[in-house]
Formats: sequence, structure tokens, C-alpha cells
Amino acid sequence: MPRILFVTRYHVSWITGGAEEQCWLLSCELARRGWDVHYAAEMGPTPPPRRSDGMTLHPLPDRPRWWKNNRRAVRALMRELDPDVVFQLGFDHYTGYAMLDAPRRAVRVWATSFDWDGLIWPILRQRLKMTGLLHFPWWLVVYLPGLLLAHRGSRAADLVLVPKRDKQEQLLRKGLRSQIFGNALPSIPASDVQTHEGRPRALWAASVKQWKQPEKFIELASRCRDLDAEFVMIGSIQEDGYREIVANAVRDLPNFRYEGFVPLTQVRDAFRQSHVFVNTSVSEGFGTSLIHAWQHGVPVATLGVNPDRLITDRQLGIVAETMDELVGGLRD
Repeated sequence: MPRILFVTRYHVSWITGGAEEQCWLLSCELARRGWDVHYAAEMGPTPPPRRSDGMTLHPLPDRPRWWKNNRRAVRALMRELDPDVVFQLGFDHYTGYAMLDAPRRAVRVWATSFDWDGLIWPILRQRLKMTGLLHFPWWLVVYLPGLLLAHRGSRAADLVLVPKRDKQEQLLRKGLRSQIFGNALPSIPASDVQTHEGRPRALWAASVKQWKQPEKFIELASRCRDLDAEFVMIGSIQEDGYREIVANAVRDLPNFRYEGFVPLTQVRDAFRQSHVFVNTSVSEGFGTSLIHAWQHGVPVATLGVNPDRLITDRQLGIVAETMDELVGGLRD
């Protein structure tokens, strides 16, 4: 059977994000079908066993210094394994490593996760807006080389996969052809569908970092503190500046609760117990969290995110353009 090497930044046991979950589900399915599956990623201080779910795991050094990263480790794996297929999901320095350093005979597959994957200028504009002019030069020094490497890698792929039609059209305008390979999750039993019993619960689930705008969810909880409802945030804090913000919210808002990192095996329970899912990201690809919500019969409320216009076209929730609209929609 073919040998495939997955190369991604984080393993799902450490960072439970949508991209990590989708990559893991695909690798598990290929292993189930008899492929020789190898999986390389940063796996945290306590990596999973060497063998897991029928595949071989290759832990990479965790969060290496920005000027080192893990290219040497990935190159060594390429030489050792000589894979038939190299698969990379995301848009960072690992995109460059996987696509540019793959064996010549290997089929190189790059899959996008985020709306701006493959595009440098939109990322730079948003980062300037988020970091401010004072800190932007430092960000450029640290991250621009990785973005440029990722851009080169994305153009070297033999096959480009995207999760939705909007993304396919966007890349085509840039001269990059792709195939739609939609995100999906295993089916759930009917008993796991939310029946909307108990105290209303709004859920926010993502890595706590600037791009996801967790402060917007905290603001939502504050502006709805008069409602008989609870606002629950799950996800590991990825940027230290949010530790104090979240701690203050826990202290000051009686209707707000932060549950920290939740393993993938428990994420479904969080959605099953909720009544509305709130997404406040600056932008998304086709968020797996949206699929989790819809599987459990939970409507979504987003700040502009509307993949392929499904939310509005199929009445799966509300798409707000401002915080006032989001607050009003949640109250209604």
C-alpha cells in the first residue's frame, strides 16, 4: 500500500483546532484503509504513543526558536521514509518544508484551512491592523520568512485541496487551480442532538488567540449579563496576553465560564450541552466547529463568517456584521 507522510504544525492531542482535527481524521481513515501512514507534528510536552490509530507518529521539537524551526527534522524524515505521498494542511513554514523537500517522485498535496491560506498580502494587512504599527516590524522579521516559504511551497504542490467553493474561486483568481475536498466529521447518534433543555448556554470553542477574537465573546457575555444564560469558553490560551483578560472575565462576569483546553474526545459533549455556538474569528476557512454545532442541532452566531453562504442560505444561524447585531441576534 502507498506510504503517506502527514506534516502539520500541531498534533490534535495538543492543539484541538479544526485544522488539526481534520488532518487527524483523514490520516486515521487512510490508516483504516490499509495505507502506511506516518504523521509528523509538534506534539507537546507529553506526546502520544509512537503508534496510534494504526499509524506511526513522529514528534517534532516543540515550538522551536523562530530562526531554527524544524526543517532539518522534516528533511531527515523525508530521507528516512521516502513517502509516496506528502500531505500538508495549513499555511506556514511547514507548507514550505513539506512541499519543497518532498522526494521528487512523491505526490505533494497541500490543503488549505483558513480563508487567507496561500495569500500573503491579506495576512500582512490584517496583522498590521492587529499588532499596530509599533510592533508590526518585529512581527515581519519573525513571520514573513515563513510566509514566503509557505507561498513557494503552495505553488510547488501537485494537488491543492480547498474546503469550499469560495476558496476555490479565490485561488483561481491568483492562477492556482484546486479541488474541493470538504471538511467532514464522523456521524453522531440521534441521542447526541441537542434538545434545548436546561439553562440557555452559549459556547465559544477555539484556540484563545488574537485571530479568533475571544475578547468579542467576553464582550458579548458582559452585554448579556442580564439574561438567564451562561457563556462558556473552551480552548487553550495560545497568546499570553489573553491570560489576564480571561481571568478578569471569570472574576467579574458571573455568567461567564472558562473551561480551558478540552480534549477532542470531550469536544462533542460541549456542543451537545450548548444551545448556540458563537464564532468571533476575524476570518475562517470552513470551521470544523460549525460542523460540530450543526451536527448537534445547535444554531451558530458569527461575526461575518459565512462559508459558501450556507448560514444565511440554509438558515443555520445568524451572520452579524457588528457587535450590536450579534448582541441583538442572540437576544432575539
